[in-house]
Amino acid sequence: MPTPTRHPPPGPLSSTPAPRPPVPGPGRRHLVKPYLAYLAAGLVLGVTWALNEGTPPWEHAAKLLVLLFVAAPLLHLARRRRAARRADHRALHRQAPPHQPHLSFVRLAVAKISLLALALGAAWLLDGRFDHPDLAVAVGLTAVVSILGPLLHRFLLVRAPDASPDARP
Repeated sequence: MPTPTRHPPPGPLSSTPAPRPPVPGPGRRHLVKPYLAYLAAGLVLGVTWALNEGTPPWEHAAKLLVLLFVAAPLLHLARRRRAARRADHRALHRQAPPHQPHLSFVRLAVAKISLLALALGAAWLLDGRFDHPDLAVAVGLTAVVSILGPLLHRFLLVRAPDASPDARP
C-alpha cells in the first residue's frame, strides 16, 4: 500500500517559500537586443539596395560601402559615448562597470566585405534572369543579415581587455 504524500498547508504558515516570478534582467535584454539590431540593419541595407534599383553594380557597392564603413562606425561611436556616460554615472554610485565582450573591427570589416561580395555576386548572377534582380538581392540582403547576423554575432566579439582569461566571449 503506497504511503500518502503530505502537502504543506496553504497560506502563510507554509514553510516552503513561494516561487518568485522571473525578473527580466540585463541578460535577457542582451539576448533580444542583437536580434533587433540585426533586423534593423538588414532592413536598412535591403531598402538602400532596393531604392537604387537600376544603377550599375559599382554604384551599389560604393553606396553600401559608405553605409557599412561610415554610418555604422558613427553609430557605434555614439553608442560608446553613451556607455561612457553611463559608466561615469556608475562611478558616482560606486558600481563597477561590467566587463563585456566588444565587437572586433577586423572581424566586422571582413564580414561586411563578404556581405558586399555576396550581394554583388548575386546581382551579377540574377541580372537578365529576373525582371527586377535588385529587389531579389535586397530581399536576400535583408534575410541574410536578419537571420544569420544574430547567429554569427558571437564570432564577431572579442574579450574585453581587462576581463578574466577564463571568461568566454
